[in-house]
Amino acid sequence: MTSEDAAYFAKTMTDIQRRVIELCGKSRTSGYTGLAEKLSVSYAGAQQVGHFLQAANLATIKLLRPGYNGSGIFLNDRGELVKQAVLKLGKK
Repeated sequence: MTSEDAAYFAKTMTDIQRRVIELCGKSRTSGYTGLAEKLSVSYAGAQQVGHFLQAANLATIKLLRPGYNGSGIFLNDRGELVKQAVLKLGKK
């Protein structure tokens, strides 16, 4: 993915998608419940964004800890590039 591709993703994402990607990372993230609370959206809303990010090949949905029922959104390399573009977009 080029920086132009990442910038395009950032510009075309919804506000909630951008807010979620800002809170996620490669190795650490909040679970859907935590994301929903932080962003004042429903659990289903946070989950929907996770499914979008996974379908766009920007993230993977995984269990937060072994034996724990909560899932979280973990960005991949492409997702990290888009996150940086989202952060730049927010500074303008």
